[in-house]
Amino acid sequence: MKILHVSKKYPSALGGDAVVVANLQKQQEAADHQVVIVTSNCDEISDGPGIYKVGLKDTPAALDAITIKRIISLIILFFRMFVILRKERPDVIHTHSVDMAFFVSFAARFYGIPIVHTFHIVTFYDMTQSALRRKSELWLAKKATPRFVTAPNSYDLHKLRTAGLAQAVLLPNGVDLEFWKLPNVTPKDEVFTFLAIGRLEHQKGYDYLIKAAMQLTQKTHTAFRVVIVGEGSQKKALYALAHSLKVEGIVQFVGRKSPQQTRDLLGQAGAIVCPSLYETTPLTLLEAWSGTVPVIITPVGILRDAPTDFDGAFLVQPKDVHSLMEAMAKCMSDDVSRQNAIAKGYEEAKKYAWPLVSKRAEIFYRAAQ
Repeated sequence: MKILHVSKKYPSALGGDAVVVANLQKQQEAADHQVVIVTSNCDEISDGPGIYKVGLKDTPAALDAITIKRIISLIILFFRMFVILRKERPDVIHTHSVDMAFFVSFAARFYGIPIVHTFHIVTFYDMTQSALRRKSELWLAKKATPRFVTAPNSYDLHKLRTAGLAQAVLLPNGVDLEFWKLPNVTPKDEVFTFLAIGRLEHQKGYDYLIKAAMQLTQKTHTAFRVVIVGEGSQKKALYALAHSLKVEGIVQFVGRKSPQQTRDLLGQAGAIVCPSLYETTPLTLLEAWSGTVPVIITPVGILRDAPTDFDGAFLVQPKDVHSLMEAMAKCMSDDVSRQNAIAKGYEEAKKYAWPLVSKRAEIFYRAAQ
């Protein structure tokens, strides 16, 4: 089978969609499928055979906003896809960005190639998002006429079906269990490290984490630090917040890191903190579970419907600074709860191994033809 992935981001550009596409490609090529990539024109994105970088040159961060440059790039994509599909003739197109899916769909229909579209994040029901984003997300998805629309968790699956996308199916995010498995996750010094990984954007809730860190300094005498990995538009604001709360010595911003560097940091961490306001399935959650590191997280994505007694992670409500601080304090002091979260989390991670996810995707590809 020949599979063409259309993704806004692709390694080494930072983004969950880039991670998902790269891992699907790895599994699919190992299964003797041919894989072609259509992606954005960024210097950070790798060049190579079977990789088409389309549109005006842009930065990975700018791709997350609708700008004039991005709109022009989508129009260029519309025309280029007729040329690419005539040359490549894939059996199926797997799209990972809803606006790209719409612009690709015209050429796909012309050549009779089915589309399977994946929502890496579903926001149309989130009233904190702009009305334009919420309405356009559904409109673009429907007009792209994909054979299947995949959602990464059961909650989003239900929302998509209720909104009229009856072809919605479940395709969870995956994780490389072998890569993220760590031999020893005991902190290597006397300072307990909370690690947060992700783009420095409002949805990640890092302002609440910084405020919780300030409260924690008043509650505990145990030395700790908060290490935040990533880049984004909120960088200056978060720096300023840490300074204003006088925790700049505790909260450390270390910028973007490679997967190998992130794994090394994970091995030094006492816990991972994911205070997101909304997510589908945070890849950081799966990676921490695989690395047997306890997780403090808001009930987003696959945890949205978690039972009240779920003990595979320390669950806190979004925007609740005090509860986040209490969870961080408990994670530092309660070794029994930590070890239980580690054991339960690893069992959860095994359900999301990439070979299982890739095989499920292939079922949808074949059913779409």
